Amino acid sequence: MRIIILAICSVLANKAYAVEECDLLGSLEADPFSTSEPVKFQDIQSTKLVKACTEAIEEQNDNVARYYLLRARGHLRGGSYEQAINDISLSHDMDYPAATFALATLYHFGDAMPQDLERAASLYHAAFNNGVTWAARGLAILYEDFSFDNYNPELAKEWLKKFEGV
Repeated sequence: MRIIILAICSVLANKAYAVEECDLLGSLEADPFSTSEPVKFQDIQSTKLVKACTEAIEEQNDNVARYYLLRARGHLRGGSYEQAINDISLSHDMDYPAATFALATLYHFGDAMPQDLERAASLYHAAFNNGVTWAARGLAILYEDFSFDNYNPELAKEWLKKFEGV
């Protein structure tokens, strides 16, 4: 009987470890639903993060959208842009607000995909309306950009106040 209880505890501990490890290795500061301290992008251990989040996705259904987003951070850090875009898109399609913000930044800066400032603005607005205050910072930067068709320094200041006021 004691061996069975130990085996069950071991299985449960391993399952919890995979879920926690994904968050611990890749937590995003901009994510209002984050469950652990944020990890700076330059500190991400891409291989470990991708592995931990893949395990979490396979074993846990409650937070799958967040795990796809965090795994995308691992892919981005490792230079696997196509996989990162796929994971961010999956998370966004699951209506995860921080993924909407992440997708906005991809469109905004155009490093991993073609730049589309109008799409970025739309996604930033959606993310902000769903609780991602960092989207206000993205909008502030966007409205200060001369190449943005809706360039508006006054509006940029308003968005920056919204970001700083939170």
